[in-house]
Amino acid sequence: MKLRVLYALSCAWGLLSCSSIQTITFDQLSPAQVSLPEQVRTVAVVNNMPSVPEPRPDLLTFGVLDGEGKTAAEALAGALADSRYFNQVVICDSALNDAAADGGGFRQLSHRDVVALTEELGVDAILSLDRIFVENEKKEMVYPGMPDPWPYLQTKITPVLNVYSPVRERPLFTVSLTDSIECDWDRLPSDKQLLEDVSHISADLLGRRLVPYWSQTERLYFAGGCVEMRDAAVSVGEGDWATACEEWLGLYNRRKSGKMKGRAAFNLALGAEMRGDFEEAKSWLEKAGKHMPEGSEDEKAWGFYQMQLAERIKDFFYLQAQMRRFDNNLLQ
Repeated sequence: MKLRVLYALSCAWGLLSCSSIQTITFDQLSPAQVSLPEQVRTVAVVNNMPSVPEPRPDLLTFGVLDGEGKTAAEALAGALADSRYFNQVVICDSALNDAAADGGGFRQLSHRDVVALTEELGVDAILSLDRIFVENEKKEMVYPGMPDPWPYLQTKITPVLNVYSPVRERPLFTVSLTDSIECDWDRLPSDKQLLEDVSHISADLLGRRLVPYWSQTERLYFAGGCVEMRDAAVSVGEGDWATACEEWLGLYNRRKSGKMKGRAAFNLALGAEMRGDFEEAKSWLEKAGKHMPEGSEDEKAWGFYQMQLAERIKDFFYLQAQMRRFDNNLLQ
């Protein structure tokens, strides 16, 4: 996945060397990676992590260590509450798990525990924060022209969370993922600072798996080559998509064939996407493909946008299902 993203970004950066291609950036609501039942309106975040020693403020531990449950549970509950996806988010940060981390410490909640917690806390589901694995390792990066490698600290973070419902014997979902952060070797944090940062990073990582979230998205569009394209680009910069689409549609209808007709259709696909009409966007993109010279920069931009639009349409299907609880029209 990382290689594909890097390849896509390198294509986009290469295309920007062409002065007629510009970028726009906008915020897009992205779906959560798991879809909770629509009936789950209130949830409780519980600290089911094993106990760990008080982190030291004056040293950094290398190798494997465990995150701190109370801070992480509070951070996750805060992130979920800020999303306003649930009617209510309750926090139970008192440790449910009294096992020591170095003895294993990972345990699932029993069905009896889940029923008791949901009744006591008055919620529909339990989000059990079970473990945050942390691994610190010294790394070195070699830069061309530098006599010595650059040392840095890499911290791998793996939070594990289970979602429980009182009507199910086993967890609805297990959410586990790994990410990493880097720190300059001259600015190493202490265990105390690191684990506090890890708690908030874990909350953000898990939150994006549990509820829809806003992410920044970029798109390419053609902005030069003729007067109509330049005028439309001014309208795009002002957020006036209706006027921009009028310019592109007029240009498309006036040109019988050629590069500018393909570029106008490409931009009209983007205009349709901005309105939330994905079927029209696909239609315009198909028309644009018929006028893209093989092997040209225009064709590369067209192929890149095809990939982006397909991903957006796939995500939108899941997003609609996840947002149905609000009876929202998600066409914008």
